[in-house]
Amino acid sequence: MPLTVVALAYRTSTAATTICCLEAAGFDVFCPGFQIANTLPHYALAIGGIALSVPYNQGLDALAFLNEVSHPEVPKSSVLTTGANCLGWLGFGVSSPWPDLLLMDAPTGST
Repeated sequence: MPLTVVALAYRTSTAATTICCLEAAGFDVFCPGFQIANTLPHYALAIGGIALSVPYNQGLDALAFLNEVSHPEVPKSSVLTTGANCLGWLGFGVSSPWPDLLLMDAPTGST
């Protein structure tokens, strides 16, 4: 059965919550990288995020569902916040956090 990646999670708690949400809505979710990230959570970024996949024929519906339930309004960053982020990165090697859940624009991949 071909699978499609609908989202990437960068925290195990986000992945687990998204898996439960999708399964409760009736989608079949496959997440083979979850065990690695659950054992070594700091590796989630190194493995490219935790890929959340569904069967290809459920991909568009799953994406529509996730977009409906998980798109908070993100304010535009100002010059001040951008400058502070750059200073933090230059001074400490730390930048502002990225979103915990990255939704795909369209179903991707076939594994």
